[in-house]
Amino acid sequence: MSSSPKTTTELRTHGLGVSVGIAVGPVIRMDARGRQALFVRVLPSRIPHEIKRLQRAVQTARHHLERIKQRLQRDFGQNHGYILDPHILMLEDPLLVQSIEDTIRTNQVNAEWGVKIAVGNLLAACETIRDDYLRERTSDIQDVANRLIDVLSGRRTSNIHVTQPSIIVAEDILPTVMAELDLNQVMGIATDAGGWTSHTAIIARSLGVPAVLGLGTFAQHVKTGDVCVVDGTGSCVVLNPSLKTQKAYQDKLAREQNQKQAVLEQVTLPAITTDKVECLLRANLELASELPVLHKSGASGIGLFRSEFLYLNSLPNLPTEEEHLKIYQQLVKAAGPAGVTVRTIDLGSDKIKTDELFAEEKNSALGLHGIRFSLKHHQVFRTQLRALLRAAHTGKLQVMLPKVGCVSELRKARAILSEISQELTAEGIPHAENVPLGVMVELPSAVQIADKLAQEADFLSIGSNDLIQYTLVVDRSNPNVAMLYEPLHPAVLRSFRLLIEAARKTGKALQLCGEMGANPICAVVLLGMGLRQFSMSPASLPKIKNLIRTISIREAERIAAIVLEMDTPAEIKDYLDGELPHCFPQFFQEPGKDLE
Repeated sequence: MSSSPKTTTELRTHGLGVSVGIAVGPVIRMDARGRQALFVRVLPSRIPHEIKRLQRAVQTARHHLERIKQRLQRDFGQNHGYILDPHILMLEDPLLVQSIEDTIRTNQVNAEWGVKIAVGNLLAACETIRDDYLRERTSDIQDVANRLIDVLSGRRTSNIHVTQPSIIVAEDILPTVMAELDLNQVMGIATDAGGWTSHTAIIARSLGVPAVLGLGTFAQHVKTGDVCVVDGTGSCVVLNPSLKTQKAYQDKLAREQNQKQAVLEQVTLPAITTDKVECLLRANLELASELPVLHKSGASGIGLFRSEFLYLNSLPNLPTEEEHLKIYQQLVKAAGPAGVTVRTIDLGSDKIKTDELFAEEKNSALGLHGIRFSLKHHQVFRTQLRALLRAAHTGKLQVMLPKVGCVSELRKARAILSEISQELTAEGIPHAENVPLGVMVELPSAVQIADKLAQEADFLSIGSNDLIQYTLVVDRSNPNVAMLYEPLHPAVLRSFRLLIEAARKTGKALQLCGEMGANPICAVVLLGMGLRQFSMSPASLPKIKNLIRTISIREAERIAAIVLEMDTPAEIKDYLDGELPHCFPQFFQEPGKDLE
């Protein structure tokens, strides 16, 4: 438990809302920092003994994780067990174990200290990673190290018992610690670290647990037994809320629960507004294990499958054509007539560390990634495209190119796709010959040439998460500037207007991928601007479908027209805060709360 100074006054802190909803309840304060390892200098004759201790600990830790994985699958479904696969694979990785053994031999230390030093060196090498997903995977490495040290030291691997509905607060929650909790008793989650792609966020979203991460130093002020509010919808937490604040949130929670029940009852109904305008709602998926939730969410197919997880899960190797094909065929079968859109590899040198593919880059965020990577490394790209064309032969599938910045990139990719189709024909391999090829608009440069891209692409998709970050030059995982991440910034809305107009003039389909569309306030503005297709996390779809069914496009257009004339995000928020409850009281019921 933390021994930091505590506060008894109401403390409100904003972070990153990674799972929507509200929780009000008592806190369990967790300490998930690295384990203390005992240092012992050993004689050369004792080194074989320490190596055997390590090898036994690795086997024991792996068996522990296998049991936890089985429990997760039993209690919450098969699609939750994958969360521990990286940890199990690490313990099966001979290179990791060998590096620890080498450390024991070279430094003549006990196994516990060997784990600490070897893993510490590995974590130090990961410090320069800029990518959110890979940076958050360093917690997996620390998690495995903690478990090994616990086994070697004879300590319990988990000493946190959640016996009543509680809110979990911590600096960070390592994945296996999260998996060992009684998740049925977890009301909400608040952590200082973490981001949208962390395991904590993924579990919270899949279970529907409100969660706010990236809170900085919030956990320092918290002790077990405190009362806390976690508002995942408003991206904030409130420690020691006053009775008035508690009642306001409890009332809002009651309304959300009633609304959630109504939403679930309508999940299979079409997304049609009160003035008979039909919209299309699809799901964003990252892993094939998420497919069971596709139809439960009421999704009309898969609007975005992030194929980079195929590569990350195969490292240090690259996935084969057959491995690609197996996953894509699963997607096509699950999506059915509604179809699936697969985004091609969107990785850079900060994600794949191989000398064959990358030279070191000082700023990988502005370097070789997305379509740039694919066009430089044709063989990697061709392997994926061959599998995609073969999978499209078995059902409805379209291909989307990431980080496109100019028309020539689209033309080059289309030429490669045509060559591969000819190759497959020559080889007598069944495949689809005319797979739709689209562009994900994530760069300001692509916005400026939207009319040109729309003329040549088969469809367009707005990558709102990245487009907002690049447009505003704001990393929403950086606590120093996260408050400047404004989806309703006038520059962002003007970019969307250009894209909507380009799609309208060319008659091309345009969808928005990203969590901006999952925010009901933003969704009203986007609908009013002319967007009719959205793709988002499955957990967000029922609520947005309910929103669409309770509003009129005519009113949304009037609101959007006023918003587009405003100068600042603050003006826009203030206006929407008062206007939406007035225009759509069935959905927006409490002025001043939906924009917290």
